[in-house]
Amino acid sequence: MPASTSSPRLRLVKKIALILVGGIAAIAVVAIAGIYGISTWKLSARHTVAGPALRVTPAASMVVEGGRLAHVNGCYGCHGDDLAGHVFVDKFFIGRLSGHNLTRVVPQYTDEQLASVIRGGVKSDGTGIVFMPSHALVRLADADVAAIIAYLRTVERRPDAAKDTSLGLLARALLVTGMIPLEPDKVDHKELGPLARPTEAGALGPYIARSTCAMCHGLDLHGEEQVRSPNLFGIMPAYSLADFRTLLSTGIATGGRKLGLMTEMSQSALKYLSDGEVAAVYAYLSAPEAAAQP
Repeated sequence: MPASTSSPRLRLVKKIALILVGGIAAIAVVAIAGIYGISTWKLSARHTVAGPALRVTPAASMVVEGGRLAHVNGCYGCHGDDLAGHVFVDKFFIGRLSGHNLTRVVPQYTDEQLASVIRGGVKSDGTGIVFMPSHALVRLADADVAAIIAYLRTVERRPDAAKDTSLGLLARALLVTGMIPLEPDKVDHKELGPLARPTEAGALGPYIARSTCAMCHGLDLHGEEQVRSPNLFGIMPAYSLADFRTLLSTGIATGGRKLGLMTEMSQSALKYLSDGEVAAVYAYLSAPEAAAQP
């Protein structure tokens, strides 16, 4: 009797379990399809470039300064030591996140289209870029953007050092939920930079800090949780000007510490800042009233 009475119960339990598993699998398939469908729609959406056209024409006389600015503003940090591409992450569920081969891409773009990518996060076909600090670079002066473009056009073509970005399920899910926004959605075109970069120290410091430093430390320079960057105004009391110069030129903080991303940025980008620029940034970040600015 026990065996005969338990057998139907066992079959019922198995049937319920199969139904539950099938239901969960069906829900998962629908969810995955939805994530891929919505993320593909977002990635293929066309964006209108807001704001005025580039007001300075790139010229050969700008190339040397443009090369320096390309380093300072992270072109080499994101796109590789020779601008031929660089992979940040390549994991199955996340996907491949990489900086494109600029030596291949730049010749395919007009100057205006390059300016739109740099300052607006919009590609030549109107689609948005996922990972590009345009929300900070929009604050660059037209003259600086033009100089960078002039320089990039002189870099010889090189083979791809990395495959282009290909988002996996997790990255697409974060895109759908808005946790990873498209760059055009982050850009505030009211923040468009001036025609030319400031020359006086009192204006040069905030200009550099709120464009270059803002890429990692947030638009208000109060730090970014995603990259664990600190509030720049909060750490300045620990630094003398000499210590600050050492940090930006070598990536070594007070006490001989290395700071991960900051060390990488200093060694690949910030070491190209001039002494005058470093002093101007230091003066700005050390001013008590600067921290209160939005």
